[in-house]
Amino acid sequence: MKKVSIPKTIPERAIFISFDIDEPMSVPRYQRNLPHLRLEGATYFVTFRLADSIPQKIMESWIAERNDWLAAHGLLDSMKKNNPELWNSLYFTIPFTERRQFELQQQRHVLIELDNCHGDCLLENSHNIVAKALDYFHGQRVWIGDYVVMPNHVHVIIQPFPGVKLEDWLYSVKRFSSTNIVHKGQLWQAESFDRIIRTQLELLRTRKYIANNPTKLHVNSYSLKQMDWLDEYALMPLQEP
Repeated sequence: MKKVSIPKTIPERAIFISFDIDEPMSVPRYQRNLPHLRLEGATYFVTFRLADSIPQKIMESWIAERNDWLAAHGLLDSMKKNNPELWNSLYFTIPFTERRQFELQQQRHVLIELDNCHGDCLLENSHNIVAKALDYFHGQRVWIGDYVVMPNHVHVIIQPFPGVKLEDWLYSVKRFSSTNIVHKGQLWQAESFDRIIRTQLELLRTRKYIANNPTKLHVNSYSLKQMDWLDEYALMPLQEP
């Protein structure tokens, strides 16, 4: 059974660090269907969702859109299966701004559909179980920032301790909640979305997004938590574009 990684050190307190990673060729990556950048000391915005939260037809249209975009850049699905290392290295030769624009577009698709509350929305009555799992390793393996547990998905700001793998922590959260939430079949979608929060302005926007996510829901249908350690980085009012 996979366990949460043991930290190399335990920080005295959480500190948000900005990162300039406009061209992350040398940044370590965790690879599944999507590349996930990994940097020690980084703070991440993570979204994970229930397996039935997005209809299959919508997912298939996104996959087709992504495959067409990749093929236009010379990256075929067959190459990814036969030589994943070559595929991955070629993917990161695509100009960063172009690549990031497409990745953000794909992420926006997901966020919009999640808020449409597809599926059985099992977390509406079980959000406290997921919140308990999110809080469990705070101060021991990770620093947990703001989070919201919605009826069919979760958004969380998290900073893993040095040596702790984000994907191991996510596995632990999903395993605990799967064990304690009554369900049939697969509860969670296997792969999650995560991105490094690179600047203070991006942090402020992410906190605002999390806080506003449940505004249309009934009070007892979600869990929202805002963590004090992030407040010291609210040094400027957030200006809307």
